[in-house]
Amino acid sequence: MYCDLHNHLYGCLPAETLYRIGKNNPNPRWHIYLDSYEKAYGKRIYTSSFFEDFKDIDSFKQLYHFKEKAPFLHFQAKFNLIIALIEFHEKEIKEVSRDVILSHAQSNVSYVEYRLMFPKDEPRDSFFRKLISACEGMILGEEVAKKEGFPIRANLAMSLHRDLNFERQYDWMKNWMEKEKTIKDKLVGIDFCHIEEGHSPKHKQSFFQQVLSDNRAETSTALSILYHVGESFRDKTPFSAVRWVLESAQYGAHRLGHALALGIDPDFFKGEERVESIAERIDQLKYEIENYETIAQFGNFFPKQELEDSLKEILSKPFSDHVLVMMDSKKTKYLETFQNYAMAMIAKTKAVIECCPTSNLYIGMLEQIKDHPLRRFLNSGLRVTIGSDDPGLFDSDLKIEYERANEAGVFPEELEAIRKLSFQYTSPILSGREILDQST
Repeated sequence: MYCDLHNHLYGCLPAETLYRIGKNNPNPRWHIYLDSYEKAYGKRIYTSSFFEDFKDIDSFKQLYHFKEKAPFLHFQAKFNLIIALIEFHEKEIKEVSRDVILSHAQSNVSYVEYRLMFPKDEPRDSFFRKLISACEGMILGEEVAKKEGFPIRANLAMSLHRDLNFERQYDWMKNWMEKEKTIKDKLVGIDFCHIEEGHSPKHKQSFFQQVLSDNRAETSTALSILYHVGESFRDKTPFSAVRWVLESAQYGAHRLGHALALGIDPDFFKGEERVESIAERIDQLKYEIENYETIAQFGNFFPKQELEDSLKEILSKPFSDHVLVMMDSKKTKYLETFQNYAMAMIAKTKAVIECCPTSNLYIGMLEQIKDHPLRRFLNSGLRVTIGSDDPGLFDSDLKIEYERANEAGVFPEELEAIRKLSFQYTSPILSGREILDQST
């Protein structure tokens, strides 16, 4: 039996189900999809004839499935088709939750955590109704699966927006957990996903501390902190991207989504020009200077004087907004040192890295699956789990993800160890709500 700790509820919808739901939706929100798709792919979709143009399910799958190496915004354009075709009313959420859970159970998954996001301006009453509908749908899905001989436990992690209302929505949910047993039983974590660029984890440090404090104060309603980081980072140097992963772990995130930047081969970036904000560059240089002696223990690194001179030069140019950094062979060699340092520091925390091989291959634009850093993570002693991310969009499942992990250089016995250990990395255990069963 498998444990799937990283997937998004609506990203699990198979093409056939999405097509059926969308065709029955009298008012698709086409505006959410059209502009993003045209911007990403340079093609115009005509809504008046959409279900006629794509009436053949194979043609719809070609439009819907994401099986290409492309940036996150391309993936988001594909995901926006889900958002456009789905009504997201309570009944639909309940039915989707039920059906997706049954599908997972039939795929030999016995524990799963789903992520679900509502609009950042979702009214309080509507948020509550949709949340409890998702929880009820999960309970119903468990019951149906059990009757069919596929026992499964399903829980929910609500995805919050990085930039707005996340504290307010967190407070709502904590309050409801005290009053509604259904929500208390099923809601086990909070997640930050969607666009990563521009949202440094340092801005979540105090919030993470509050969540962890709340967890200690009342373990029965403890919530894990799940954080997508190091997946998409075109707005910064790989050095800063690695630091973001490290800081997320040190600030208290229980599981780190993807974290590709942490372990991807530095030669992947050789020859690239990266534009980074002055503020981000200053943060990175200050971090490297403050932690220089420890970083240097892991290999060759920039001379400390060079870092200090670079910081002085940047601080003397207050009117500059960005800095251009060329990733030459020297910097890629130093990046390997910084990655080794960061992985060693993360290994000292209890953070777990969520690897999603198919998603990482495409969105991370790896040349081949063997370039996935999972092998390097294991060699560095990091705790990892394997997830399916959006199996409906990627036309994949957890079994395929494990097969791809094997292709990435992970041995069968290691995969078996990951499979077993994943049951120890569930949100209730990591947050302190449940005590780890050492016999698992």
